[in-house]
Amino acid sequence: DGLRPNAVEAWAAVGRRAERARAAAGAGGDVLSARDRAEVVDHQAMGQGPEGVALFERAALLYAEAGDPGEALAARARGAYVRALGGETGEALAAVTVLYDEVLALYAEDGTGLRQTASVLIARARTLMRRVQEAAQDDAVDARDGALDRALADAEAAVRELLALVDGRAGGEVRLLARSAEAQAMLADLAAHAGDLETAARLFARSAEAFASAGLPWYAVEYEARLASLAHHLGDVAEAERALRSALAHGGDHLEPVGRAQLHLQLAEVVGGRAGFAEAAEHALEAAHWADEAGEGRTLGAWARHQLGGFLLRQERWAEAAEVLESALPDLNADTHGDGAVVQTLWWLGDCLSELGEHHAAAERRLLAAETARHWPEQHDHATLAHLAAESLGQAGLAEDADRAYARAGELWRELGNVHGLVRALRARAWLALRADPAEDADSAEDAGGAEDAGAVDAVDAASALMARAVEECATALERVGDDERARERLVAELGHTRRQFGDLLARSVTGDADDDAIRDVLEAALAHVTEAVAVFASLGADGLHGRTGAELAAGWLAADLSRPAEAAARARAVLAAYADAPRDDEAARGRRAEAEQMMQVVAESGGE
Repeated sequence: DGLRPNAVEAWAAVGRRAERARAAAGAGGDVLSARDRAEVVDHQAMGQGPEGVALFERAALLYAEAGDPGEALAARARGAYVRALGGETGEALAAVTVLYDEVLALYAEDGTGLRQTASVLIARARTLMRRVQEAAQDDAVDARDGALDRALADAEAAVRELLALVDGRAGGEVRLLARSAEAQAMLADLAAHAGDLETAARLFARSAEAFASAGLPWYAVEYEARLASLAHHLGDVAEAERALRSALAHGGDHLEPVGRAQLHLQLAEVVGGRAGFAEAAEHALEAAHWADEAGEGRTLGAWARHQLGGFLLRQERWAEAAEVLESALPDLNADTHGDGAVVQTLWWLGDCLSELGEHHAAAERRLLAAETARHWPEQHDHATLAHLAAESLGQAGLAEDADRAYARAGELWRELGNVHGLVRALRARAWLALRADPAEDADSAEDAGGAEDAGAVDAVDAASALMARAVEECATALERVGDDERARERLVAELGHTRRQFGDLLARSVTGDADDDAIRDVLEAALAHVTEAVAVFASLGADGLHGRTGAELAAGWLAADLSRPAEAAARARAVLAAYADAPRDDEAARGRRAEAEQMMQVVAESGGE
C-alpha cells in the first residue's frame, strides 16, 4: 500500500484518525501499535521533504520499539537521502555508509529481512546518484579532477550490489520488485551520464516494463518519459511515440495536471512530426486544458496553444487556427518561450489571416514578426517575413508600402546571396509599378487626364525597368554558378519564369486607347520575351516541361493577337505533342491540352487554319 500514488495522504489520514481516537480515549489510550505509529510517522516524513529528517529519526525509534531494527536502519537511511537532496551530500554519504555496514551485518546474522536490507541499499544508491548529479554539474566547469568518473563508478557498484541482492529472490514481494525496477532506471541514468544513450534507452524501457509488471504502472511514467526523450534524440520516432502513449496510459488518473499536459504536448509534437496533424491538434488541445488546470496557462498553456494553432493551420483550418494563435500571443514572451516562438506565432497568424482575405491584418502581423527577426544573426527569416509582409500590403491595396517592403526584402536577399528571393522581389515590384494609379502625380484635377497618359507611360517604363533588372540578376547569377548543376537548373528555371512574366507584363500594359502600331510594338516585345522563356524552359528537358508548354501557349495567344494564326496553331500543336504520352490523371497535362485545343479552335474559326 505504501507504493500506491496517494499512500502518503492515506497514511496521514490514518494518523489524524488515530489522534482523534487517542484524544477521545484519554491518557494511555493509544489505538495504534508502535509499528503502526512508525508507519504513520515514516510516511509523514516522506511528505515533508528536507524538513522530514527529524521525523525519519522518530520513525526509526518507533520501528526499534516495535522490534524491527532493520526497518529502523531503513528509516534512518531514508533520512540520510533527504539530507542529500537538501545539499548535504557529503554528510548524507557518511551517514548512509554506516547504516549500510550495520544492515549488512544484521542481515548476515538473520537479524533482519531482505526487504529492509534492500531499503538501506537503495537509499545508499540514491545518495550516490545524487553525488553523480552534483559531480556532473561541477564537471561542466572543470573535468580535470576525475570526480565525475569516481562518482559514476561508485554509484554503479552500489546499484549492481542492490540488484545482486534482490534479483531472483523477490518472488511476489512488490517492494523488492520495485527496488529492482528502480535499480534498472539508475543504471539507465548512469549510462546516459556516460554518453551511452542507446544503452540508457534500453534500460529505461526495461525499468518501465518491470514497474508495470509489478503492478506499479504509475512508477513507469517517469522512465517512459525519459525513454521518449532519448528515443527522439536518437531518431527513433516510433519508439518515442510508443513510450509517450504508454506513459499516458500508465499514469491514467494518477497523473498530475502539469505532467499530463507535458506528456500530451510531447506526443503532439511527435505525432505532428510525422504529419498526423489532426491527432496532434487533439493532444495539443488536451495539453492546453491540463496546463490551465495546473495553473500554467500563461507558460506551458501558451506553448500548447502555439502548437495547436500550428497544427490547425497545417489542416487549413484557417479561422480556428487564427483564433487560437491570437489567444496565445498575449501570453507568449521571449523570456519564457523564446523570441522564436513569438515570431513563429505571428508568422502563422499572418498566413491564416492572408488565407482569410484579411490582408491588412496579415501585413501587420508579418511586419511585427519581421521587426523581431531583424535582430537575429541569421537574416533569412527576416527577409522571408519582409517579403510576405510586402505581399500582404500589396493585396491590401497599399502599393507604396508594398513597394518599400519588397525593396527592403530585395536588399536582404541580396545580402544573403539569395538570387531567387531578389528576383521575385523585383518581379513583384514590377507588377506593382504597372498597377500604379496614373493620376497620383497629377498636379490638379483639371489636367488629370493628361497626367494619366504620361503616368501610364511612366508606369510601364518603371515596370519594364524592374523586370529587366530581374532578368539581369538571373543572367549574372548563371555566369557565377560554377559546377553546381542543381543550382544552375534552379536559376535557369527562375530566368524562364522571369522572361515569361516580362512578356505577360508587357501584354497587360496595352491599353485600349493606344494606336494600332503602338499596340503591335508592345505585343511583339511581349512575344519576344515569352519566346525566350520557351527556349529557356526547353533547355531543362523534362523538368521544364510544364514551364515550356505554359510559355508556348502564352506565345500562341500573342501570335493570334498579332494576326499570325499559323504561328499560333504551330505552338498549340507543339503543346499537344508534348503531352501525347501523358497519363490520363495528369491534371496539368489535361489543362494544357484543353487550352491548346481551344487555341486551335479559335484559330480555325478565324479562318487561319
